[in-house]
Amino acid sequence: MKSPVTRFKHGALKPALMSLFAITFFTSSAKAQGSFDPSSAWQELENVITTQYAYLDRHNVDVHKLIAEYQARAKSVKTHAEFTDIGQQFLRHFYDPHLNMGPYNELDYSVFPTGSDINASYIDGHFVIQDIKANSAADAAGLRPGYKIISIDGLSAQQAIEKVFGQQLAQLTKEQINYGLNISLGGLRNATRNISVEYDGQMKSIALAATYDAINSLNNGPVISFENFEGIGYVRFNNALGNQKTVTMFQQALITLKDTDALIIDLRNTPSGGNTGVAEPILGHFVTSKKVYQLYQVQESGTPYINATRQQAHVTPSQPHYDKPYVVLAGHWTGSMGEGMTIGLDAIGATTVIGAPMADLLGGIKTVQLQESNNWLELGFERLYHVNGTYREDFVPHQRVNPADRDKNGNDPALRFAKQYLKRLLNAQ
Repeated sequence: MKSPVTRFKHGALKPALMSLFAITFFTSSAKAQGSFDPSSAWQELENVITTQYAYLDRHNVDVHKLIAEYQARAKSVKTHAEFTDIGQQFLRHFYDPHLNMGPYNELDYSVFPTGSDINASYIDGHFVIQDIKANSAADAAGLRPGYKIISIDGLSAQQAIEKVFGQQLAQLTKEQINYGLNISLGGLRNATRNISVEYDGQMKSIALAATYDAINSLNNGPVISFENFEGIGYVRFNNALGNQKTVTMFQQALITLKDTDALIIDLRNTPSGGNTGVAEPILGHFVTSKKVYQLYQVQESGTPYINATRQQAHVTPSQPHYDKPYVVLAGHWTGSMGEGMTIGLDAIGATTVIGAPMADLLGGIKTVQLQESNNWLELGFERLYHVNGTYREDFVPHQRVNPADRDKNGNDPALRFAKQYLKRLLNAQ
């Protein structure tokens, strides 16, 4: 079997801090399509997952049983497309948005959480909306927390989840069910969606635009937005943590807001992540000396991750320095580098973090080119930690506001809470 080709997504930057969202395609010397061998292709995929995935032991998953079942399925396929579908179903059982396999086609699901605007959970036998992404198609359509999901694109909610995994609902854990529910609500890539909901005994069918439409529209707008709320500064990141312009625009925002009494940093719209080349200079505005903002762990040859050396990531000062109280907003669409910035700001001095649980994209990632199948595999190869030693994905806001983006009346609950919190703080000084 040929050796897979590995490509790291961080170039010359520190590998542990990278959480890039862009998928990179590579040329390969893989076998021609006509000689595709599913057995060899599966063996290569299994080997990479079991030896290089940093979070194999972090899930409530019987890995050996799962591998045996999907190995049998993969070896029986006839085409490369069928193998890709089986591989994707297998990987979804780890409910890690950073764990993906392509190439994608138009019959694949939108990438989660970028292609997501509804957050829902399985509660007491029902599929219930928990939050709606601000300024999304779901938001514009009036969907709200508390609505029950009845059907998704012609399938019952249960059938839609089972399609995501190729498994019966009874075979799935609650974490897997929730993950599959949210993937299915995002719909297929670039496709419109039809969702039926029930609320207060009333049934309603809603047609929604493709989830990517709202994200793509951000490309024509500012990378950040900012304003002054009567002495409280506010900066919102518009899913551009991979865009170097964000560094300059944040600096300009701070210059404009330098005379404010406090600051709100809104990271709730960062589902696509970004990179440390953008994140670190921004964090630097809140320190006056070199400071640790994150820990990371890279597997060492022959050493399990749990025993690998834990290393420190540092941030250095940027100008201008902001020395007033500041809080961070995070939520279901705070992803990858957005999560890294959230725990980093918490580590270097944020007054508090406000909002809902984040998207839980695991680790620093790399892309491996699979030679036997000509697929690419994206996976977390580094474990990332808060400076207190806990996993990044275990971090939750200190002030829980859930829903964080939209409440049942369509208002912004986390922002409202942050303003009230800071006003009380400033009045007490």
